[in-house]
Amino acid sequence: MDLHMHSNISADGVYPVEELLSIAENVGLKTISITDHNSALAHFLIKNINVDKYFSGEIVSGIEIDVTHNGVTFDLLAYNFDVVPVMEWAYKKFGTVTDRQSKIRQKLYELLDKNEILYEKDFPWNPKQEFAHINVFNNFSRFPENLDKLGTKIADGSDFYRNSTTNNDFLLYLNMDFLWATISEVKSVIHSNGGKIFLAHPYGYKANVDVDRLLDIVLKEGLDGIEVYHTKHSAEQIKYLDTFCKKHNLLISGGSDFHGKNGEKMVDWDIQKFW
Repeated sequence: MDLHMHSNISADGVYPVEELLSIAENVGLKTISITDHNSALAHFLIKNINVDKYFSGEIVSGIEIDVTHNGVTFDLLAYNFDVVPVMEWAYKKFGTVTDRQSKIRQKLYELLDKNEILYEKDFPWNPKQEFAHINVFNNFSRFPENLDKLGTKIADGSDFYRNSTTNNDFLLYLNMDFLWATISEVKSVIHSNGGKIFLAHPYGYKANVDVDRLLDIVLKEGLDGIEVYHTKHSAEQIKYLDTFCKKHNLLISGGSDFHGKNGEKMVDWDIQKFW
């Protein structure tokens, strides 16, 4: 079982849906979920192809959703929902990859201008191949004086999002309320369409997100479960989360967070660990 993987419908995914299904078949997976960022389109496409040609196992509908809650930015995974209404909600809420990444990029450049951060005005960008945060970071980081002004060490463009612009103590903090969903929105659409909601990879965020705070949100907001098994979780972290879920009668999920690059591999989790 692997309940967390991305097709090229996600900006950072590599493989088309059909090819992703074939890869899952070839590595021996029996149950999978494609959880693209803010889109359930993959599962609509699956309903309109000859799935048996690519994958012989069970496919659970899935989506990974960006949310904000009291200033904290993180991800939720949703599963086993009615595809069409969730797909339509996600499209209305987030638009296409180009739509939402263009909005983010514009906001980031407004922050650069406001804080007199140097950057190249006509810096090239393909929103279908590169996240806005990474593109903007790659632009302004070419000017050494910018990093000195920011007073922090930003490792890369991904770090610029997870550990920088979502940190309200950072000079270029960007409140994502203008675009990301609230937990109440996600609960409304997913639960009303028969699905379950999980906190995604609690230990996969950067230092500014406190795991115990996230787990408290899970309980207070009535989420259904936690992604316990994840390739970025250590054995000790998995044990802690597993114990937490059992104590609070929460569902457990897991996945590789496969995108198709950087050496990531799909994971064949033991199905008995989940249901």
